[in-house]
Amino acid sequence: MAGNEFERITPAQAGLDPRCIINMMDRMEKEKINITSFVLLRHGKILCEAYYEPYEKDQLRTVFSLSKTFTSMAIGIADGEGKINLDEKITDLFAEEIEKGQIPVGKELASLTIRHLLRMSTGQEHEPNRGESDWNDMATAFLSTPFHEMPGEVFRYNSMATYMLSASLKKKGIDLEEYLEEKLLTPMGITGTRWLRDPRGICTAGFGFSLYPEVIAKLGQMILQGGMWNGKQLVPKTYIEMATSKQIENGDDPASDWAQGYGYQMWRCKNNAVRGDGMYGQFCMIHKETDTVLAMTAVTGDMQGEMNVYYEEVLLHYQDQPLAEDEEAMKALNKRLAALHYTRPLPEDDGSKLPEKLKKLELPLADFFDLTLSCENDLITLTDKEGEIRYLAGRAEWKKTCRKVHCTPLYTKKDQVDTLVIGAWGMKAGSLVIKVYEIEMLEEDTLTLTPEEDGVQVKLVNTTIPSQPNEYISTVIQ
Repeated sequence: MAGNEFERITPAQAGLDPRCIINMMDRMEKEKINITSFVLLRHGKILCEAYYEPYEKDQLRTVFSLSKTFTSMAIGIADGEGKINLDEKITDLFAEEIEKGQIPVGKELASLTIRHLLRMSTGQEHEPNRGESDWNDMATAFLSTPFHEMPGEVFRYNSMATYMLSASLKKKGIDLEEYLEEKLLTPMGITGTRWLRDPRGICTAGFGFSLYPEVIAKLGQMILQGGMWNGKQLVPKTYIEMATSKQIENGDDPASDWAQGYGYQMWRCKNNAVRGDGMYGQFCMIHKETDTVLAMTAVTGDMQGEMNVYYEEVLLHYQDQPLAEDEEAMKALNKRLAALHYTRPLPEDDGSKLPEKLKKLELPLADFFDLTLSCENDLITLTDKEGEIRYLAGRAEWKKTCRKVHCTPLYTKKDQVDTLVIGAWGMKAGSLVIKVYEIEMLEEDTLTLTPEEDGVQVKLVNTTIPSQPNEYISTVIQ
């Protein structure tokens, strides 16, 4: 590595046949695992990188729970600097919230520590649902959640536990985003990332980090190097060792990458690998034995399948020595890389006319989806209550627009940033179907409007993973 920039080498120089990468891409496509980017590293050098249109190299995308691994690194740095202690009691840090909320302190809460949060072993059977009231005071919501067993006994995945790590840093006067930028990201040459925050301005920590793929690659390489970067120890080596080791059992299924053990906001994996991951297939996979890192982003509901394909087509094929260059194989790989694209399926369109009553419509659906619909020349515009365009949708074609997204605090107008969205619409059996896809947030919503005698039937469904729809709203508007 030269400075903060990765050197580039060929797959053969890294001991990998280029056909293995082609096979991985082919199989991902065949198994309908929608990859949006990947970066392969060996010995600290990039041997292949791929970006699927419309996702570009420097295109921000959220990484969901992969955010947790970055949060863990901040805790490790703070612990190394003596600013926080892994065995520090949560009741000591949040005494004010406990007193104000009149929260009873039983033996379970009294024993809860930072280390338990890191291990996802809080003793709570469920985490708060993050409804509106919980968003306003997430720490109190967490502290008020009943316990099922003593902390440290059982692994239970809990994103609010990660939030409490961020809130704990805040109690020490440390802002997670600013601290990571100063101590980790800037020294690694990383800029332009951003975090989602709660209404109190605290980074959500367990999700909500937006970055670009090379940031994931740098995270993985830094961890592979034991917390070292360019000769400087950014994260204590002892913490990296603990974070990547099995700290608690999380199952006994040998075929599952969610049952190989859990560290500090990182998963142990098959093939003796370790990873951070996020919903829809965001991965930072580290394999010490081959000295490799995988950074991958995707939109899939089959994360286990995604990992299996990587293992079987790439990871297990690395050779100990460089291979002879194969010009034909490299030509085939480069041709494939130049033509990559990720396309969301358009809504079905039977070509029928858009009903007049749907050409102008108020949609008071929710605070974050309170919109006005208008259509002119087959272009549908959805504007918010302040008149700002939220989405454009073309008939049987995607239309791009750049809209504001709210970062601090959540769903307010403070600290807005631009984000890219696309939209399309079609008519199906008398209903108007509009799809909108958030490029950065990796989320697709489908809005279906059906004229009825007493109004318009409205359905809003999350269709990011078509086989796993999640209905938000179903109502009739007059």
